[in-house]
Amino acid sequence: MLAQGYDNIVVERRSLENELARMAASVESQLQGAVTAFERRDIVAAERLIEGDARIDEYFSDIEAKVINLLAAGKLADGDLRKVVSIMKVNGELERVGDLAKNIAKRTLVVSREKSASPNVGVARMGRASVLQFADILNAYASRNLDAAKAVWRGDDELDELYNSVFREIINKLVSDPNLANAFIHLVFIAKNFERVGDHATNIAEAIHFELTGQPMPDLRPKSDNTAAATVDAGLLD
Repeated sequence: MLAQGYDNIVVERRSLENELARMAASVESQLQGAVTAFERRDIVAAERLIEGDARIDEYFSDIEAKVINLLAAGKLADGDLRKVVSIMKVNGELERVGDLAKNIAKRTLVVSREKSASPNVGVARMGRASVLQFADILNAYASRNLDAAKAVWRGDDELDELYNSVFREIINKLVSDPNLANAFIHLVFIAKNFERVGDHATNIAEAIHFELTGQPMPDLRPKSDNTAAATVDAGLLD
């Protein structure tokens, strides 16, 4: 009977992992779609992405309910418990990345109707970088590759530095061309959303580390976003 009960738990856990994999693929598609819609100023695609977020929310709610049921059963061995807790953590991170993709699509609706603003190129570059980082961490999670997860975790400062550069460019352009203030402000938020994708990727890396080792990451997460202290080029204010 005990063996049968454990077999049922394994089946349920594997079912959860399969559903999480489907959710991850949907979120990755949403994020990639958000970058493409932004680059092409594609309003129709952006609107479709906004509607598509409902599917991500359905995945999240279903996985969350199943995880709670498994935890409430109280029959998980240590290894299985870490796997289920990891699923719970990754489920939350995926849902948040889905929200970011939806927010990017919403702001794309605004900037696509505005006169083209030159920082678009830098923001799109950030978007592509965030997609690559997200894809890397999903691959690391699927293969339970700790070295790959650590590489993503350590590499997050590269996306932060790109955000710093894009942020300064947008702010300086805003000062020199205030007529495009509305577009520029939305561009700042879009760039920040891409930067936050990197944060969620590092959180997934930490979940992988916990699942495989039972321990948190040994070091503090690298963080190079210094926009809180950014200053505008004084020459543009003359």
